[in-house]
Amino acid sequence: MKTLFLFFAPVFLFISCSKKVSNGLSDTTPPPGTNSYIITNYGASTNLLDNTSFVQKTIDTCSAAGGGTVIVPAGTFLCGPVSLKSNITLKLESSAMLKALPYNSYPGAGTSTVTSFINGNGVSNITITGTGIIEGQGAEWWAAYKNDNSIARPSMIRVTKCTNVNISNITIQNAPNVHVSVERLCDTVNITGLTINSPSNSPNTDGIDTWAPNVNISNCNISDGDDNIAVDSYSSNIHIKKCTFGTGHGCSIGSYTSGVHDITVDSCTFNSTTNGIRVKSNRGRSGIVQNMSYSNITMTGVTNPIDIVAYYPKTPSTPTADSAQAITSTTPDYMNITLKNITVTGSGNAGIIWGLPEVSISNIVFDNVQINASAGMKANFVTGAVFKNGSRITASSGNAITTYNASISGINLVTGAPQ
Repeated sequence: MKTLFLFFAPVFLFISCSKKVSNGLSDTTPPPGTNSYIITNYGASTNLLDNTSFVQKTIDTCSAAGGGTVIVPAGTFLCGPVSLKSNITLKLESSAMLKALPYNSYPGAGTSTVTSFINGNGVSNITITGTGIIEGQGAEWWAAYKNDNSIARPSMIRVTKCTNVNISNITIQNAPNVHVSVERLCDTVNITGLTINSPSNSPNTDGIDTWAPNVNISNCNISDGDDNIAVDSYSSNIHIKKCTFGTGHGCSIGSYTSGVHDITVDSCTFNSTTNGIRVKSNRGRSGIVQNMSYSNITMTGVTNPIDIVAYYPKTPSTPTADSAQAITSTTPDYMNITLKNITVTGSGNAGIIWGLPEVSISNIVFDNVQINASAGMKANFVTGAVFKNGSRITASSGNAITTYNASISGINLVTGAPQ
């Protein structure tokens, strides 16, 4: 028995040591998924003109270990497009800037195919967070696009077929195209605390676009050159809360609106936005759009506070200028819209609600809505619009509401007083 003990003891020790070497973990190494990986430890530097490969290497290394946090430390790091992997957190620390390569260096610039700056495709459990900045260097892209609108431009963040996505607290600015795009087949996306800034004349620089269900957007401050938020086809169960909108085209649904329903916008502020509450589409892009709720909203200096139209990009010159057409699966059909506790001051007009000759916009409730504007509201092809709870329209000139083929109750169409 003594001989057997001496023979097996070394074998036991050999196996134990081999196990430590094979997984690369020491007794104090955190389990996979909890490690942090700093991009400067993998070759990235503020002195380099292109850190793309080093940032991607950091992400890939983190992923290979089972996930964790990829850290962008303080400093400015020029970078091209990178792809996130499952179980990855990308964190931009204070005073960190991840800066897109300039137009002439960005892969695919000037062509019809270009990859978004930070993208995820078919991955899950990803987070982009921190107090740093993502800079798009969009000015050269905007100029190039104005000269040739066939070129593709990258979004700053784009996720497709992703689940459990969290984007929080970062600043995103000067995007060549959309700042954050939640594409088809995503599910369960939370976006909170973002600051989004691009000039008011920058083309197509939407703040946040959704093309998927179950998206929560909260406490964001968005100023840009197009829709502050655009809720597009396949979007349902969308919650937008406690956001502030500056320059931009408003909190929009559309213009692609197939399968859009159950949208909630609550406790938001609009300051000098082109539009406030907006629904837009046309006969080739829509279908039934229903169950939209807007509440506890303040608008100041908004050009068009309520803009709900079944035409895009332009309405007809008059309600009689367009003839009824056959109803199809893509005919805009808006219904069940509630506007509650809304205050509008300093607007050019009180709003426009314009359905189609073949399908009216139906079941709109104005509940404690107070609108002060230079001109009144237009309501064409509207059925079942109800003003209640003291809702009032005060127009500096003209009738409070001008109608064509519309049924409206609870308000004096001339004076705008409740009745």
